[in-house]
Amino acid sequence: MIIADSGSTKTTWRIAKDCKEFSDISTEGINPYFQSKEDIEQILYTQLLPYIPLAAMAESTKIRYYGAGCSEPEKCEMVESAIKKCFPKADVEVHHDLLASARALLGKQKGIACILGTGSNSCVYDGNDVIENIPSWGYMFGDFGSGAYIGKSLVQAYANGELEIELSKQLELQGVQREIILHNAYKRPLPNRYLASFAKLADTYIEHPQVKQIVEKCFHDFFEQQIEKYNNFTSYEVSFVGSIAFHFSRQLKDVAAKRNINIGKILKEPIDGLTSYHLC
Repeated sequence: MIIADSGSTKTTWRIAKDCKEFSDISTEGINPYFQSKEDIEQILYTQLLPYIPLAAMAESTKIRYYGAGCSEPEKCEMVESAIKKCFPKADVEVHHDLLASARALLGKQKGIACILGTGSNSCVYDGNDVIENIPSWGYMFGDFGSGAYIGKSLVQAYANGELEIELSKQLELQGVQREIILHNAYKRPLPNRYLASFAKLADTYIEHPQVKQIVEKCFHDFFEQQIEKYNNFTSYEVSFVGSIAFHFSRQLKDVAAKRNINIGKILKEPIDGLTSYHLC
């Protein structure tokens, strides 16, 4: 079996025989909202196929793909078609990355599962499937608490002259400069991934009071706009998967405590949980 966990920045492909015998291949992230079918095929042909063992190309191979941007049937079909072009004999299923987070975090248990990575999302999970979801509107209109949201908030504070002079100078040395940012955000592909790159700067300077305040405000926005809109949200544990939740776990837990929200698991990546779900 091949299990794929794909975000907008990175995709992990796990070739697994069982829970203990597997190998991982990493490729560029895939998101059908930002990439065409041809773009996706190019990633698979150049970054994945050359490293796939021949045994994994067998007719009986099952591929279970979970990916960002796969919330609509036509987007799932685009990704499935690209995968089948590269693995014509495989049994392929494509699911939303939100279901991946729920299965990885909760297994067969009920709860609220969240993604906080380049983008963000959340759902109520009944132990088998997603039963309630407040849709994410992407990095321009939503993705509260995500890497793109934190990065955009940090850049906005800099652009508005809200940061202390010394902090602004430090950020400028790290590439926070108007013309560079405008070019990358408006002229180059995958602006969400570019904005999320500034979350690494937020992590670097997280002990600075202004940066800490920006990050915590982003998490307050996430809880307000996502979690607290679910009925009976206080009766569930809220678990997270994603690099932002993992690296900013202290700030995330602090904000959750202030809002009386119970935090469950926090995982950097869902692939181990998905392996357990499918094979153990």
